Amino acid sequence: MVSMSDDVLPGIGVAALLGGAVGLWCSRWLRSQAYRYEDELELRTRRVGWVVPACALLPVLLVLARPDQLPLVAVQSVAAIALVVLGAIDIDVFRLPDMITYPLVAGVMVGLLGAALVADDVDAWVRALLAGLALGGFYLILVLIGGGAGMGLGDAKLAPSLGMLLGHLSWGHVLLGSIVAFLLAAVAAVYLVVFTGAGRKSHLAFGPYLVAGTLLVLVAPALGHLVPEI
Repeated sequence: MVSMSDDVLPGIGVAALLGGAVGLWCSRWLRSQAYRYEDELELRTRRVGWVVPACALLPVLLVLARPDQLPLVAVQSVAAIALVVLGAIDIDVFRLPDMITYPLVAGVMVGLLGAALVADDVDAWVRALLAGLALGGFYLILVLIGGGAGMGLGDAKLAPSLGMLLGHLSWGHVLLGSIVAFLLAAVAAVYLVVFTGAGRKSHLAFGPYLVAGTLLVLVAPALGHLVPEI
């Protein structure tokens, strides 16, 4: 198993505590259903107990993934928690609210600029911007092609943030995150068709799979600290 530096351990503890605390607040806010429209108030309530452990675990994995890039990890961790909240909302009401997606774009843009300046790697930020534009444009095209019957406009509004988070690392991360998202959605769709009798008129929230694909790619290097070397 890959050894962890003693310098990283305090960061892991702080990340877990802060992530858990913020996750607890987010969980309570989600339970209040303040994001629901009036015509959504009668929908059944979804469980959000998974939000707290997810918000506590993700920052830890991000620290493990990039222990020498803590400013970048801080930006990724805040964004990851926002993405968890967005995923929970999309699961609940099949909608990604503008009140989170728009500020997330601005926050990720500014946060990654700060991380790039600290690391003296402005090229990474420029690549992040281009990736955000590319991924946002790609999903917008899918929305227009689908005519509202497939991909939602909220997904296209979320995509720039995901593109920037992945593009700051490399174009390969952008491609891999997108592939993982579509694969996860495809597996979920097959499961719904086979085991729940879902049909062509059934709805599948794509936002959670966009979020999951991005987060899985971001934390993937942490697996080196959690599994034995082969």
